[in-house]
Amino acid sequence: MTKGYFQVKEINLSKYNQHWEKDFRYPYLKERKLFAALIQSLLQKEIIELIGLRRTGKTILALQLINHLLEKKISPLSIWYFTFDEDQPSLDDLIQSFSKQTEINYKKEKIYLFLDEIQKLPHFQNQLKIYYDLYPNLKFFITGSTSLFIKKKTQESLAGRILTYHLNPLDFEEYLYFKERADLLKKPSAFFTEIEIEFELFLKSQFIDALFLNVPEDRKNYFIGVIRKVIYEDIPMLFPVENPEILWKLVKIIAQNPGLLIHYQQMSQELGVSHKTISSYLHYLEEAFLIRKIFNFSRNQITSEKRLKKFYLASPSFAWALTDFSETGGLVENLVVSLKDYYFFWRDPYQHEVDFIEILGDQKIMPIEVKYQKEIRSHDLKNLILFSKRFKCPQAYILGRTLEEKILSDESGIQIVEKPVYFI
Repeated sequence: MTKGYFQVKEINLSKYNQHWEKDFRYPYLKERKLFAALIQSLLQKEIIELIGLRRTGKTILALQLINHLLEKKISPLSIWYFTFDEDQPSLDDLIQSFSKQTEINYKKEKIYLFLDEIQKLPHFQNQLKIYYDLYPNLKFFITGSTSLFIKKKTQESLAGRILTYHLNPLDFEEYLYFKERADLLKKPSAFFTEIEIEFELFLKSQFIDALFLNVPEDRKNYFIGVIRKVIYEDIPMLFPVENPEILWKLVKIIAQNPGLLIHYQQMSQELGVSHKTISSYLHYLEEAFLIRKIFNFSRNQITSEKRLKKFYLASPSFAWALTDFSETGGLVENLVVSLKDYYFFWRDPYQHEVDFIEILGDQKIMPIEVKYQKEIRSHDLKNLILFSKRFKCPQAYILGRTLEEKILSDESGIQIVEKPVYFI
């Protein structure tokens, strides 16, 4: 018997699988929007991969899916859950231990296997590939908090075998739902003042755990704790980081100016490290979902990637917690990045700039500006119109402080529409 087997033999798997107890259900009743899509994925053959930043609720979603399977009368002993947070047994040893403790033959019976924080298991992708290919009765659901050790490696080894879902921090509708304030959206015009109050609090409370921390200092400490865990524990475990303090300094610099244009050479001089170190450390922060990078738009993708890049934190709540950043417009811009898959902004040599460029189907593009202000003036439309004329866009959006969509301008074949930022 291998050393790995004895290591796993000591693990009490029932500790991780409370649902094996009669009539047990995990006490999580409120569901994220992503939950419905994950339920449908349980019917598909592919491995389901759920990735996202720490504390966004990946584990809770997994446990809610287990509740769902139990309600569908799946045998509790046919649902296996394990987290690699503390121990990293091989998949061989883990599956054999599950089979032994439940007395179920996974080669003959359907098994739902939930593997949490799988990026901590070395070479997990090759082990998964073998079981996926040879044992079709095993339905895998995996979660992870870093994209390089999840996304990149699974793309290489599990191509065609995996479906990926990304869990973002809360959007505003989810925030109100978890705070028992969803009623505000039933008659938004009647509750506009309350909606605005809640929205500005939401910018500083974008994670479920922070919703009920009423003391601002407690919320700040919570978010700082999440950031420090990623920087000082998660990243050094997976990447060659000699000085985590540089990671911390980079995050604080971005927090002070969401949407910061970073010049690598200038930053390397300021922090006293090499240009290569700055590039690598920003990459590690991005792969750990702690920051987001967007590119200066060009019709040529290679040209876009060579230009200056903008950096944001993964949540406006992080920027607020780290720096007391209180400029609401900047926090709202950061919020949009935290929720939408926008990969481009636009800036020309004359400093004309558009916040985001969305790539639609058929190579169509949509320029988008964030203007969290009570009144949109004509000069606020200037750069949108300039971009739209240059790239022949018939429509542009402003994400603003409104509760209903409205047309702000419809001239020269360009329609500019203001949409409520609350419901992105």
